[in-house]
Amino acid sequence: MMNRKHGLFLFLAACIPGCGEMYQGYMKRGVSLLTAFCGLFALAVFLEVGGLTVLMLPVWLFSFFDSYNLRSRMDEGTAEPDGYLFSLEGGDGEKLSTLYRRRHSIIGWCLVLLGGYALFRTLISGVLGFWLPDWLYSILIYDVPRLAATVGIIALGLWFIRGPKGSGRTDYQPYTPSAAEPESGEQTKVPAEPEENGHGEN
Repeated sequence: MMNRKHGLFLFLAACIPGCGEMYQGYMKRGVSLLTAFCGLFALAVFLEVGGLTVLMLPVWLFSFFDSYNLRSRMDEGTAEPDGYLFSLEGGDGEKLSTLYRRRHSIIGWCLVLLGGYALFRTLISGVLGFWLPDWLYSILIYDVPRLAATVGIIALGLWFIRGPKGSGRTDYQPYTPSAAEPESGEQTKVPAEPEENGHGEN
């Protein structure tokens, strides 16, 4: 069993999302929570939607209490192994199985989108910025990326609601009784056993 961490230091670490878990040796779990917390803040700043920062509070509360729950489980010896909360590796129960199976494509597309966005800003601000009107420059630099990100978030939400294609069962076959089985309403006839006449054979 791992050494029990000091209560004061654990409290101070738990005040920062993910640090309480990392302080107790759960680096992957802590990095997941810290990334989610900072990602929500970055998304709110990028989209200029201050309401998204409200979602940071549940992440902070979960991380704070998870730090103490994790210490209790470690004391009892029932703590699960360290792992990412949003793993790109396949997990039990086929959670988001399609997403896990296509993890390399998803990472690749994210890199392509980030590179395309950086190239777009470079062309607009550095090359075409001298010839564009101020209103068009503002639209291309600020409004178009935010609009594209908003549409992508909506599309991703709809994808999660509908679920990936092919997730439903297609191998279901209705049950049909075979010729040897009796139809519904009919009783199976059991052959009568020969009666004993009580006379022995000579």
